[in-house]
Amino acid sequence: MNWRKELVSSYTRIEDLLSLLELDINQIDALISAETHFPFKVTQAYASRIKLRDPNDPLLLQVLPTSSELVNPLNFVDDPVEEEPFEKDSSLLKKYHGRALLIATGACAINCRYCFRRAFPYQHMVRTQALENAFEQISRDLSIKEVILSGGDPLILDDQQLVSIFESLQQIKHVERIRIHSRLPIVLPSRVTKQFIKLMRDTSLKTSLVVHVNHPNELDNLTIESLRRCKESGLILLNQSVLLRNINNNADTLTKLSEVLFSAGVLPYYMHLLDRVKGASHFEVSDTEALGLEAQLRIRLPGYLMPTFVREISKKGSKIPLAQI
Repeated sequence: MNWRKELVSSYTRIEDLLSLLELDINQIDALISAETHFPFKVTQAYASRIKLRDPNDPLLLQVLPTSSELVNPLNFVDDPVEEEPFEKDSSLLKKYHGRALLIATGACAINCRYCFRRAFPYQHMVRTQALENAFEQISRDLSIKEVILSGGDPLILDDQQLVSIFESLQQIKHVERIRIHSRLPIVLPSRVTKQFIKLMRDTSLKTSLVVHVNHPNELDNLTIESLRRCKESGLILLNQSVLLRNINNNADTLTKLSEVLFSAGVLPYYMHLLDRVKGASHFEVSDTEALGLEAQLRIRLPGYLMPTFVREISKKGSKIPLAQI
């Protein structure tokens, strides 16, 4: 199926997904009202990997709104990492030296319930003028060597839109690298078309693709095959995960995740501690538990399969390794 048509057929009603999974909405903690705050959305490809009749399936828990989203400790806020545009009416975020994030879209193929940008004011950053302003700011800042396409999910854009962004960046002499952060190769593997692989390979800039996988069950045969095709074309593939309670906070799951990723040609990159966004407190894993998991993984995994456990702290010059917090 064409990836655009597949995207349109995504589940946007909780009842429809639960019907597919043979789950009774009256017997599980599904919060319909949460849709008004952060919409429910999941692709058919992702839904097909959720176990039937299992209300505790780790993939389901990542996308199903529950009453736990209404529990909001004081330290859980709308903007946990205090992101601000580089300049007013701009698509650019500059957090760290030498690189900047280009917010290319506010749309995603799937709405993860722990998303730290679930309340992000995208409407001010994804207009055409805001994107043009971002290119101008990048051209003026000679320190920017790498541009990270983010969102939302930048692979929601079609190939021609991506080509237009790439061409604009190629005209800026001091920009050397483009990095795309995307969950679409995982939740909508049909998006990884031959044309997409070609445009990533053909640009004069050095390119890398950072995907987002939290649990090994998110990787089925179609997903693994699409990632392998990217790897075989010469793309650098990395993965970042979020450490999530009741989803991946055990050593067996995380060990298997690193091993399955490597079999698909992807190297583990970051294991993020949860950003404390309002509505996601039930996913948090304590620093003490995370340190214990990190120690167990160091014993079980070779160094090249070991993700770096980090937390993002507002106004810091880099992500902070957990052991240094």
